[in-house]
Amino acid sequence: MRWRALLLFALAPLLVDAQTSSVTTRTQDLNFVATQLPLLDPFFFSQLSQSDFQQAVNSLQANIATLTDAQFYVGLAQLVAMAGDPHTNLYLYDAPGFQTLPLHLRWLDDGVFVTSAGPEYTSALGARLIGIGNHSIDDVMQLLGTVIPHDNDPWLHYMAQIYLVQQEVLQGLGIVSEGLPSQLTFQSLAGTEFTLTINASNETRTSLLTSATGFIPDYLSNSSENYWFTYSGLTRLLYFKYNVCENDPSNPFPVFASTVLNTIDSNPVDTLVFDFRGNTGGDSSVINPLYNGVVQRLSHLSANPAFALYAAIDKGTFSSALDDAEVFKQPGSAARVIGEPTGGRPQHFGNVAAFTLPGSGIPGQYSQEFFPAPSYLPPGAPSLEPDIAVPIRSTDYFARFDPVLAAILARSNGAPPAPSGSAITVNGASFRVEQGIAPGSIAAAFGAFSTTPDHVFVSGTSSQVLSATASQVNFIVPETAVPGTAGISVQAGGNEIANGTATISAAGPGIFVLQSTDPQQPGAIENQDYSVNTASDPAAAGTIAQIYATGYGGDALPAQVFFGNIPADVLFSGAVGPGLWQINARVPDGLSGLAPVFVIAGGLTSNAVTISIQ
Repeated sequence: MRWRALLLFALAPLLVDAQTSSVTTRTQDLNFVATQLPLLDPFFFSQLSQSDFQQAVNSLQANIATLTDAQFYVGLAQLVAMAGDPHTNLYLYDAPGFQTLPLHLRWLDDGVFVTSAGPEYTSALGARLIGIGNHSIDDVMQLLGTVIPHDNDPWLHYMAQIYLVQQEVLQGLGIVSEGLPSQLTFQSLAGTEFTLTINASNETRTSLLTSATGFIPDYLSNSSENYWFTYSGLTRLLYFKYNVCENDPSNPFPVFASTVLNTIDSNPVDTLVFDFRGNTGGDSSVINPLYNGVVQRLSHLSANPAFALYAAIDKGTFSSALDDAEVFKQPGSAARVIGEPTGGRPQHFGNVAAFTLPGSGIPGQYSQEFFPAPSYLPPGAPSLEPDIAVPIRSTDYFARFDPVLAAILARSNGAPPAPSGSAITVNGASFRVEQGIAPGSIAAAFGAFSTTPDHVFVSGTSSQVLSATASQVNFIVPETAVPGTAGISVQAGGNEIANGTATISAAGPGIFVLQSTDPQQPGAIENQDYSVNTASDPAAAGTIAQIYATGYGGDALPAQVFFGNIPADVLFSGAVGPGLWQINARVPDGLSGLAPVFVIAGGLTSNAVTISIQ
C-alpha cells in the first residue's frame, strides 16, 4: 500500500486547474499505462499487486481533469515505477514542456553536489544540496523514489542527479510551487547554509572542472566517446574506459579492440584497468573481442609478477555494463573489482523495448527478458559489490582526483578498519576515517568531550598533545605504537572522558590542506623559492615542490608522489619536525593549471590536494 499512499500524497494539491494537455490526451496516456504496458512487459506484476496498481490507476483517473500537467505526468510516472523494475520506466525528463534548472549535480559519497551552474548561480559551485522548497534532501529523495524505478539506493542516487533539477517533477511532487521559481538550499564546505531562487533555463553553465583550468582525471575524460583507452609507459598502465555498451560505426569496436590488444602486445603492462563507471548499458556482447583477447593473453601477462587486472564499478554501472563487469567476479578470475556498489542488480529484467505514449508522445521503455544472477554471485544481492571499496568524496572530485585509480596504483587491499568509539581518531592532515595512522604522525581525535582534554593515550602509551578543544584534540602518535588495532583514551585531569579504537599502520600518508573550506583543496605546498603555491604564484614544470604531510613510514616505506596521473621524481622524503613529513618532488612536464597531488606509501594512498602549475 506504500506506493498508493505516496501517489495520493503527490496528487494532494488539487486546487490549481492549470493543465495544458487535454483530458482526451491524458486519458489516452493513462489507458496505455494502465492496460497496454502490463501486457507488453511480462514481468510488470512480478513484484506488484494488481489490486494495488488498479487502485492507484483509479485515483489518478478520478483527478484527471483537475491536475496540472506536472501533477498528472508525475502521477503517470509513479504508476510505471510501481513495477519496481529500473528497466521499465517513463522518460519524464523528456516530457514536452518540462524544463530543467540550470545546474548539474553529482551524487558523491558525502552527498549530492553542484558541479556546474548558470552564471547567476555560480555561488553554488562545489556546495552540497541539502533541501528543496521546505523539504530536506532526505524527504525529497523519499518522494523521488516513487518516480524513479529502482531496486537499490545507488541507482536512485545516480538517477536523482537528473531528476533533482527537473522543475516540473519537483512541482508535480509538491516539493516546489507551480508558477514560481524553485528555492534550493545548499551548504558550503565551511558549513554555511544559503538558499538560491532558481529559474529554469537552457543557459550555458559554468563548471569548476574544465580542461582549460587544469587536469581532468581519466574517468571524467572523453565522456562523449563510447569507449577509449590510454597507455602510460611511466606507470606501465593500460586504461580502458567503457562509457556505453554500444558499437561506434566511426570506430568499430573490433578494430578498436585490435588496437588495444596490439598495444598490450608491444608494451610492458603491469596494470590493466577496465573502467565501467558511469556505463548504464547497451549490448553486453560488444566488449567480447577485447575481453576474449585479454583472456588469451592472461597467462603471458600473469608471468609478470607485477601484473594486476582491475575492473572499476560505481553507482552508474547498470544493465549490460553490469553484466560485463560480473565476468571479472568469476571463480579463479585474476581480476579485482574496485570502486562502489553498482546501480544495477545482478538478477534483473532487461532486453528493453521502447514505447511512446499515444497522447503526449513521452517516450519510455519496458523489459522483455529475465536475467538471473550468475551462480557465483550471492542470490538476491542488491548490487555487484567491489572486492575493494573506494568511495569518492566531494573533495576528491573537486580536487580532480580519482581515488580508485590511486588505490590501483598503490595495489591497495582496501581501507584499514575504521575508527570507532566516543573518540574518533583520524589522520591529522586528511581527517579521513579510511586511512591508517602511522607511528610518529599527527592524529586528531574528535568527540563531544565534557571538558578540554590534556592527555591522549595510545594503547596505554602517553602521546604528545599539540592542541585541544572540547571537540577535538590533536596529538603525536607515539613512535612505539605497534601496527594493528590500538585503544585510544582521551583524558582530562587524570580521568578518561572518551575512548575508542583506531588502526595503526606502518605508513599513513595524509597531505595538509592549505584552505580546507575550498572544495578544490589547495595543498600545503611551497614552490622551489619557498613561496606558498597559489594560483597567483604557481610552480613551473621542472622545479621542486615541497609538500607537507604526515604519516611518514620511514625509509623502509618509500613515498611515491603523483601529479595528476604522472609519477614524479622524489628528491627528499623525511621527518622535519614532530609529526611533520616533508616531501620534495619535481613538478613533471605536461600539466598546467590545477592538478591533484597525492602520495602512496606502504600500500595506502593519501588524500589529494591541488597544486597550481604554470
